[in-house]
Amino acid sequence: METEYRLGSVKSIFFKIFVGLLLSSLFVLTIMSLILTFAIKTSIFSWNQGKQEDFQSVLIPIISKIHRLNGGLTENNVEEALLPYMTDSLYVYVFDKDQNPIFLFNQGQKISTEEFNKNRNIISGYSQLSFTPISDGENIIAYLSSDTIDFLASKANRAFIDTMQKTVIMGVIITLLLSSVIAFLFSSGFSKQTKLLVQGLIGLREGKREIDFPTLGIYELDQISQSVLALQKELSKEEQLRQQWMQDISHDLRTPITAVISQFEAMIDGALTLTPLRIKSLLSETRRIEALVVNLQELSRYESPGMSIHLKEVSIKDFVDDIHDRFVFLSEQKNVQFHCSGPDIITSMDESLMQRCMSNIIQNALQHSQRGGSVQMAISKGDTGLLLCVSNEGSIPESDLPHLFDRLYRGSKSRAGSGSGLGLSIAKAIVDLHKGWIKAENRDNHTFLTVYIPFL
Repeated sequence: METEYRLGSVKSIFFKIFVGLLLSSLFVLTIMSLILTFAIKTSIFSWNQGKQEDFQSVLIPIISKIHRLNGGLTENNVEEALLPYMTDSLYVYVFDKDQNPIFLFNQGQKISTEEFNKNRNIISGYSQLSFTPISDGENIIAYLSSDTIDFLASKANRAFIDTMQKTVIMGVIITLLLSSVIAFLFSSGFSKQTKLLVQGLIGLREGKREIDFPTLGIYELDQISQSVLALQKELSKEEQLRQQWMQDISHDLRTPITAVISQFEAMIDGALTLTPLRIKSLLSETRRIEALVVNLQELSRYESPGMSIHLKEVSIKDFVDDIHDRFVFLSEQKNVQFHCSGPDIITSMDESLMQRCMSNIIQNALQHSQRGGSVQMAISKGDTGLLLCVSNEGSIPESDLPHLFDRLYRGSKSRAGSGSGLGLSIAKAIVDLHKGWIKAENRDNHTFLTVYIPFL
């Protein structure tokens, strides 16, 4: 039921995306239509006003000239002068300085002044007309109101506007349909990939590890798919390591515990006698178990996300001397030469952790050195950090190198060795805490373990 609910949620997301894209397209188209309508109306208004100003700029000089030549304005001389300019698409109203009508012409028809004086409503919209004063010097000689008919009064102009409106409406409809198709394709692709992601994540949660997360071209979702694929591989690897680790822990704990139990049972049965040597053997096995448990606890602590290091200023010379003093006795016991060197500098590190790290590496080198061999630790200063290199005679099998820092890995030839197989894993965990790296390699029949610690 939970799976069905989640897939239903994906369908809901698809619907919301589709509706959202559609509404967004509709909103944009509406705004564009309003802008276009406003632009058309503004253009028509500008056209009307421009035509009016152009026409008045022709008539006003003519009326002024008539006034100067005749010493005044009469209906006859104004009509005679303006009649050649009159067309069926114009109206021209001329009034004297006292605003009495002189010449009234409207769309091809002359209106008599007597009819106007009787009924001023004979001129439609007369009260809303604007009059331009005509001056001769500082004196007003007349008033003029004139204009062409409105842009939309023309049949051809109306047809033009109707065509534009139909074109806009058709454009909006076509664009809306295209937007719907695009929104559907985009949202369906998004829904398909999201559905696959949800199904894959559910399978991943249920323990499946062979899930394919396809890419469909949506960058963010493709990034999620790639991240989940990487997570799936990492989970598979960690699960394999955990399974192997548990098997190794069981083996490493079972062997000494079995030995201890067997000896106790034999002593109870009287097959073995309790001697100091046998007590020493039992104590050795018990300490081996204790060391393994302590190392496991320590590694778990170092690898926990909440683990932090405590940096302080450390003298590399003193650090090297401490390492040398710690292992000089063991190296003499094994008849192995042990040399340490390092620059006389001060740097920041967690000294106790790094002491543990290098001790594990050196102890591992001494353990695998033959009598009469040598182990060397050399510390050098790089441009961005310290290089700590430990070398010993002999080579590690190439098949073991990639697994050298894996938990409980002791090499193909040393499963029965005395080590816990955690020393180098602990060293790597400490190096990781310092944001450095560690690697192992064979060179000239020598094994080199190199640690890099950046300046912190």
